Amino acid sequence: MKAIITSLQARVVGVVIVMIVSFSGQSVFGQQIDSTDNTGTASSDTQTVKPANPGNKTAPKQKGMFDSIRGSIDFGAHFRDLSGTKPGKFEQFKDFRNTPTLRNLFLKFESGNSPRFFEAQVHEAGERDARYAAEFGSIGSYKFQFMWDQIPHYYSTGTTLHTMTSPGVLTVDPNIRVVLQLVPDAGNPPQTLGPTLPNLVRQIISTAPVIQLRTRSDQMLITQSVRPNKNWELYFRAQYVGMNGTRPKSTGTFARQAVGAAGDGVWESLGMELPERVQYRTINLTFGLEYYQPKWRLGVDYNVSLFRNEIPTLTWENPFRFTDAIATPPQFAVGRNRFARAQLDLPPNNDFESISVHGEVDWPRNTQIRGVFTWGRGTQNDAFPPYTLNSALTTANLTTGLPGLFGLALPQPSLNGLVHTIDEDYTIASRPWKKHKLLLQYRSNSRNNETPDITFPAEVAFGDSSERTAVDFYNLPLETLPTSYTHQIITGTWQWDPNKKLSWEMEYKWDIWNRKLRDAARTNEHSIQARFSYKPDFFRGATLKGDYLYGDRTPTNYLTQPLSFITPIAGSALGGFVATPATRFIRGVPLEFNLLRRFDEDKRIRNDGGFSIEKNFSDRMTYSASYRYLRDDYDKSFYGLRYDVDSTVFAQMTYFARDNLYFYSDYSREQQQYGYRDLGHLIAGAVQNVTACCAQFPFGNTYDRSTRATLDLFEVGLNASSPGESAVLQISYGLGFARDRTHTVNPFPILANSPLQAGAYNYPDVINRQQEVNVTLTRKIKEGFDIGATYRFEPFHLDDYYLNNLQPYAGPTLVTAGGAATTPVPRQLFLDARFATSHANAVTVFARYSF
Repeated sequence: MKAIITSLQARVVGVVIVMIVSFSGQSVFGQQIDSTDNTGTASSDTQTVKPANPGNKTAPKQKGMFDSIRGSIDFGAHFRDLSGTKPGKFEQFKDFRNTPTLRNLFLKFESGNSPRFFEAQVHEAGERDARYAAEFGSIGSYKFQFMWDQIPHYYSTGTTLHTMTSPGVLTVDPNIRVVLQLVPDAGNPPQTLGPTLPNLVRQIISTAPVIQLRTRSDQMLITQSVRPNKNWELYFRAQYVGMNGTRPKSTGTFARQAVGAAGDGVWESLGMELPERVQYRTINLTFGLEYYQPKWRLGVDYNVSLFRNEIPTLTWENPFRFTDAIATPPQFAVGRNRFARAQLDLPPNNDFESISVHGEVDWPRNTQIRGVFTWGRGTQNDAFPPYTLNSALTTANLTTGLPGLFGLALPQPSLNGLVHTIDEDYTIASRPWKKHKLLLQYRSNSRNNETPDITFPAEVAFGDSSERTAVDFYNLPLETLPTSYTHQIITGTWQWDPNKKLSWEMEYKWDIWNRKLRDAARTNEHSIQARFSYKPDFFRGATLKGDYLYGDRTPTNYLTQPLSFITPIAGSALGGFVATPATRFIRGVPLEFNLLRRFDEDKRIRNDGGFSIEKNFSDRMTYSASYRYLRDDYDKSFYGLRYDVDSTVFAQMTYFARDNLYFYSDYSREQQQYGYRDLGHLIAGAVQNVTACCAQFPFGNTYDRSTRATLDLFEVGLNASSPGESAVLQISYGLGFARDRTHTVNPFPILANSPLQAGAYNYPDVINRQQEVNVTLTRKIKEGFDIGATYRFEPFHLDDYYLNNLQPYAGPTLVTAGGAATTPVPRQLFLDARFATSHANAVTVFARYSF
């Protein structure tokens, strides 16, 4: 597939030319093939077209193909200079190489002498962000469209110990693995990490290869429609979407390095980032048929979507282990990540097909009924990977009663997944009176998951060095739970336009969710929204617009596990909830704190409003401003997300000093705030696969966290040209400034035995600042030929407390409120594929010929 894509890019300009020549070969530019003679008889291709004027006067010569084609071609060359340790931000979603480039090629044909038309465009040919498009057809007869679009995503350079020996297989030099396994704190990490392993890892990393981490999405779209007559239309749509490249893939675990009788723990983060090779492709096909009548229309579509992943699993070697081992029994919390090889299952191949029937009927009094019904079927049957590749997870090495998962046969070889879907959309739109519009709409989408339930005897725990069974989860089976749902929306809208200056609209919406095997089996949301548009006499030249929505979502019943409330708990008079060996847990309900709520199912009050003004002060100056505020409030009686607020302010001004000089500026501020409540729970006296009970959720360990992120964007620019536009100057400056603040407090005195588990502390601010200066000067050499140059300057600044001093096996030590205790340094083997403070200077020179 990669070779095909490269070949297409190399020949695409030639293909456009061939299409033009083929199109012109139908002899429609010099004479009219489909014309009729004076008697109304159709002329054949070989007949001579009769002159339109009588007598011996010479008929005016019609324009040929190349006389009717208009277009432009734009060649250029890029020159760039990047500075900084990680300057990849400049090319995150674009390609800017030091190389000549075909910036743009545009061709268009249309003529009043022919119903045929043609248009083609090439943008940044041969680069990673290229785009090719073409369209041709005959008005009222047929139409063909082609598009190939590429979107790059550059992460950065990365340093890795892994080498891809085959697709989806990452290996590490065995000498490195042997050396690191022999370090004592790699085999059984202590509570406080010593210097030996980090120093050795950094020494090895310093000589490791550096790789480029980037992906590119390619999309090809072909559409063809044919109308054999005025009543029928047949159409076909083919889409290819592919992604190729290498990107960071995180994997890891946590380890509890100290478990005391009180349950407080010292947690350690273990893991690494892997260079994941990506080879995805999706093919979407649509075949459709439409039938038209003056008062009604009917259509049928058949759609099929095929997703294929060329690399179904990712297998990698552990740099810290040459031989397999298990974690330390019986808790298995110490010594995780002792596998020599591990495997991740990547997105599986899947198919989806659907049949859609849609139609419209026109009724009296400007009334129309529209409807769409779609039935779909999705399947997924990729082979399951094995339980584990850790050869030490055998019955002989594990606690009595645990099945050895290494080499154990799976309950079934694959998922055999099957989901049926039904989507419906029915609308009645009417304008029964001149100043009133009515709309009633019903929408529904349902997902019926018919995948068989699978029960497993055990599962590999975090770190792939121990196992868990149903005993760990209060005797609940380890099973897949095929969830299903039906989502329905009923909407009624009334619009009233009493005069040309005022428009008013009211809308009511009822949103219903019915779910299977979820916490909230049903939720109902009722909302009402008002919108208006007004042009006041007292403020001439202005248009005022506003809208406001109020919504109330309520779950009819929210299922939770039946934990027991006790007071005091661990010495706290506030009390809390506990799980005991006698607790009878409910199948299908998450094993979580019973006062914790999911934000997509919880009680929610929504307030969403906005206001805007547009004003023409004169023929030379315009101004607009808008404000939007969205706030979701959740039930404060429970834990989880408590509020979520988004607000945006935007203002824009344009001033035309004279016909060939204008200025513009705009400013926007986006702000997001959210807060949630949680608590640090304890596990007192539990032994994995033996007594996995005794979870404690003391109210005293509650913490509240609030986050506020702001983004300020400012832009100013001018456009000036000389008389006749022989020279054009464009200058713009943009500034983006973002700041993230996180604040955490303990509203109650935390338990004396939980300083690490529940202690709150504030994170330092994260600051992101990006500027962009663009200057473009274009000079007209003669009519149709221009030359010019563009200069771009982009400084980028990032101050991130977590990334500033990032290096393998070292990081910030987190201090609890008051500085009473610390947690150990996370030990992550990062690729270091990130952005840092940098500067970019880029110059493009170009020549453009228009015809």
